[in-house]
Amino acid sequence: MTRPADDASSRLAHALAALYALAILYASVQPFGDLLAPLPGTAFWLLAPGPSRVPRADIVTNTLSYLPFGLFAALVPHRAGFLTRAATATLAGAALSFGMETLQWYLPPRHANRVDFVANTVGTLVGAVVGALYARSPLRTAAREARRQLALPGAIGDVGLALVAMWLVAQINPAIPPFALTFDPDPVAALRAVAVERDGAALLIEAAQSAFQLLGVGLFAALLARDRSYAGGAVLLAVGAALLIKGVAATLLLKPDAVVTWLTPGAMSGVAAGALLLAPALLLPRPAQVALCAIALLSSLLTPMLTPELLFALPPLTLFNWRFGHLLSFNGLTRIIVVAWPLAAAAWLFALAGRPAWGRADHPPPPAREPDPL
Repeated sequence: MTRPADDASSRLAHALAALYALAILYASVQPFGDLLAPLPGTAFWLLAPGPSRVPRADIVTNTLSYLPFGLFAALVPHRAGFLTRAATATLAGAALSFGMETLQWYLPPRHANRVDFVANTVGTLVGAVVGALYARSPLRTAAREARRQLALPGAIGDVGLALVAMWLVAQINPAIPPFALTFDPDPVAALRAVAVERDGAALLIEAAQSAFQLLGVGLFAALLARDRSYAGGAVLLAVGAALLIKGVAATLLLKPDAVVTWLTPGAMSGVAAGALLLAPALLLPRPAQVALCAIALLSSLLTPMLTPELLFALPPLTLFNWRFGHLLSFNGLTRIIVVAWPLAAAAWLFALAGRPAWGRADHPPPPAREPDPL
């Protein structure tokens, strides 16, 4: 039996695995510094004695951080059995962890050790088993059909879906306001004062970046839809998922008195303005939507540059209940994603602009055919 054409050429798992590997690379080498050779006589990290005590939270974090990579890597092969998928993904995760630990061996601020390597490999193995089971389940068949019917076909759709997934991951950082790229420390001070007079220009810039980001992300989600009739649902799904993730993360990760710090007046005003602009923008021709989406996303990136003190401000660790050392990497990783995302999305839009027939109702998806058994 033949496999559906859209699924046979799908590279969604490849894109997700590659983007997640880049995220692991960034988190593993942050904070960046000069590479220094270990002192003469220093044992290679894999052969050196391990630490006398490893916090349980570090082991759990290192295990969970590699689990998604194992899941995505297990879905990369188009034709493979359970054992092949699980073994291939586990080896890929072990190789990635070995490379990251070796790189950390040359970075004095980081500490390479066997415990992290084993935890990362175990996390990859768990994710690989889940991915291999999912590859053989009816759930994947339903997901394939939904992706074929609703989203753009081919590599352009796969990369777009992967970019949306990475953007949603960045929303886990609750200290960055909804649809913003910067952190404004003023709301934290406002929680401790009866009245704090906010600077009007800062509020305007904060509102502008949130409005541009909501407009751009909304149009990006709409452009991913295979047919224009699905655009509204795609927008509601992306925006709703982002707000839900942000709200849950704020409840779980922030201190009680800081939970609402991301609900700043500027951000909320910008979200409202962006929603008002997004509604008529969905009625524009798709080529016009591409141009407007790129302008909005790049504007959201350029607006904070008017206030460099906000652009380079990082959420203070005192906001968080989470006290573990990985919080610095978490803050840095989510921040680099939200800042780099408009540029990556603009490149995707440039590629999409070369497809004049996308999204037309007279170009429906091909009829589904039963896939080959694994």
